[in-house]
Amino acid sequence: MMFNTMGIRKRSNSNKIIIIIIIVCTHLHYSICKALGIETTDKWYTHMPKPVYGEGDVTVLWNQEVHTDSEVTANLPDIIIKIKKEKTCTLIDMAIPADRNVVQKEAE
Repeated sequence: MMFNTMGIRKRSNSNKIIIIIIIVCTHLHYSICKALGIETTDKWYTHMPKPVYGEGDVTVLWNQEVHTDSEVTANLPDIIIKIKKEKTCTLIDMAIPADRNVVQKEAE
């Protein structure tokens, strides 16, 4: 994934944070896929996450909505790791809050 730093400088602070989150999530997604033995690119910065990666009993989802019985406002985690054999599901949601928003983001 290529990012133009000149373009980032021209954007507002909130757009910079979104771009940083995308970069960090892409690197994390790449690292998770590598650790779980899922085939991916050789370099993390060329990794383009697909919505679904699967290898055996493990599925890694990118930016997929979670369906729940009750209404949840934050139902779109960045990464979901499903391990069918262990019957576990790990939700990863990245946030880079300002100091004043830390308590609110931890509550989500």
